[in-house]
Amino acid sequence: MAKQDQSHPANVDGPWFVDTRCIACDVARHWAPGLIRPDDGAYSFLARQPTSAAEESALWRAAHACPTQSIGNRAARRPAAPPFPYAMTDGVWALGHNARETFGAHAWLVQRPEGNLLIDVPRFSGSLAAAVEDLGGVARVLLTHQDHVAGGEAWVERFGAEAWIHESEASTAAYAKNHFGDAREQLWPGVTVLHIPGHTRGSMAFQMDERVLFTGDSLRWNVRRATLDVFPRQTWQSWSVLADSMDALAQLRAEWVLPGHGMWARVGFEEYARQMGSLGADMRRVGQSAWSRRPAP
Repeated sequence: MAKQDQSHPANVDGPWFVDTRCIACDVARHWAPGLIRPDDGAYSFLARQPTSAAEESALWRAAHACPTQSIGNRAARRPAAPPFPYAMTDGVWALGHNARETFGAHAWLVQRPEGNLLIDVPRFSGSLAAAVEDLGGVARVLLTHQDHVAGGEAWVERFGAEAWIHESEASTAAYAKNHFGDAREQLWPGVTVLHIPGHTRGSMAFQMDERVLFTGDSLRWNVRRATLDVFPRQTWQSWSVLADSMDALAQLRAEWVLPGHGMWARVGFEEYARQMGSLGADMRRVGQSAWSRRPAP
């Protein structure tokens, strides 16, 4: 619950507010762009009160996604209807409830005839779990990498699900008894798994029906540059290896890119192919240290 006595001094007057426990993870700003903005230290504050039902709903989604629960409404404790799960595209749901332990990583539910997939894990909530059960529950938990494993035990237990992680990072998630290797393969109908090291040694991507691509912390939509992009400062393993992984992702078809951190986007098949066709080469040409200093277009 947001703390009124810790309200950010830059908040505009009105019922909605953001408190100062923000960890600068960007999650709330993804869900309520323009309403929530960063201060000079990249911490969120409420820049504008909502003026429509759609904006009100956006702020409720931001409040339920925020990993520090720093967004509050002085006039109402809860929305008329739960803001999550939230339909992103056919058969794919954002779950919100981002966990502080994963620095606010997104989690996604994918409905599949052979059993639903949970891509990374949100913080556990009984009400969210009940909503997930209404959508068919969870058969498998697919972990993109070791940074996003916290809290997964509760979801595995709740649904009797099997959990998967790359074999090189198995020690970070004891509950994940099943391990991916380095090979690109289709382990289930319509689901391709691809090892994309660089951010971490065991980073994975998951492609659904050659249409939706889950990329963990390896690929995201850069709002400022309006393009697909990587995280140069959070490339923990190797910049050159990550560039090679972008070449591998370029071989896949995708309409949607849904990351673990950063903004998601419906890029479109042609634009995805165009941008990804040069991303790896551009990374090698510019280099890691200069990548984040590129001027905005």
